[in-house]
Amino acid sequence: MALAGMVFVVQSGAGNPTEVTGNDEPDVIKLTQRNAATKLNAAIAAARNRIPWNTAVIAADTVVSLDGHALGKPENRDKAIRMLLDLRGRGHEVVTTVALTYAPFRQQSKVFSHTVTSGVKMREYDNNEIDAYLATGAPFDRAGAYGVQDGAFDPAESVSGCYLNVVGLPLCAARAMLPPEACRFMHAHIYATCAAHEERGSA
Repeated sequence: MALAGMVFVVQSGAGNPTEVTGNDEPDVIKLTQRNAATKLNAAIAAARNRIPWNTAVIAADTVVSLDGHALGKPENRDKAIRMLLDLRGRGHEVVTTVALTYAPFRQQSKVFSHTVTSGVKMREYDNNEIDAYLATGAPFDRAGAYGVQDGAFDPAESVSGCYLNVVGLPLCAARAMLPPEACRFMHAHIYATCAAHEERGSA
């Protein structure tokens, strides 16, 4: 969001709502759609009387899909290692659903959502690199136990489709759902980030 030149606040959800897992919903697109909606509703509930009239509320949910199975955030070191080993040298999909609402639609409980899918090919990182990455703690807050933006580990060989979707928030999708008066995107920054990645090679 900062990259897009937007003023924003991070709002935790009310009551720590339970997210749906791949065990509950095997369809990865439906999974992200359900979780994005849950996060959006929780954020609205937590700040119901403090949301300015002209403020958009945005939530997103991202999963890594390997062979059609959703990989969420690893619960422990062993699961993080297993995910990174399963992904190593292989291709997979990253699916993100963005859900948002803004005045006057909040009063009508009207929500807009859009789902974006990107392809990622992982490089052949070795076991020592996995250990060093785990030591940073970063994998435990990442779907699939990795962040494409984590430069020291640099796990992806290539990305096809939206790079920012793999980071976790496809800004173009969010922008497309917002009216001009609700958003002040600085387009050059969005495209420069994607272009910089594309120069590295795409699948």
